[in-house]
Amino acid sequence: MSRLYVFALLATVVALPAAYARERTHYLYLVNRAHDAIVSVTASPVDAEDGRELLAGTRLAGGGEAVTVQLDSDACVHDLHIAFANGRRALYPAFDLCRQRGLRVMPLPARSREERLASGAARVQGETAGAD
Repeated sequence: MSRLYVFALLATVVALPAAYARERTHYLYLVNRAHDAIVSVTASPVDAEDGRELLAGTRLAGGGEAVTVQLDSDACVHDLHIAFANGRRALYPAFDLCRQRGLRVMPLPARSREERLASGAARVQGETAGAD
């Protein structure tokens, strides 16, 4: 009987790490306080190239629209890459999904004067090239 008890105890101890090896499910409450719609949110472990899309083809309108997204991962800390409808991008590096349950995306800083001039010059060149 004691051999059976030892075997059962050993089998339980061996099975425990396998039970905890699966990925955890993290939920993130995402609020878009920016002016433009968010078209993509990608989460990747810190310094990793591959990421997982969290919005799955939906848009999150600016001005306060919110959504809860789900990420299955065994890591807590991720880089969050956010793409807006106007083409701008934001990075929230090393975001801890185990400690923080929500992210409020604020408006991006205004573009610098040089960027505005460069985009305006490119637009004028495009309009002139299209007029020919």
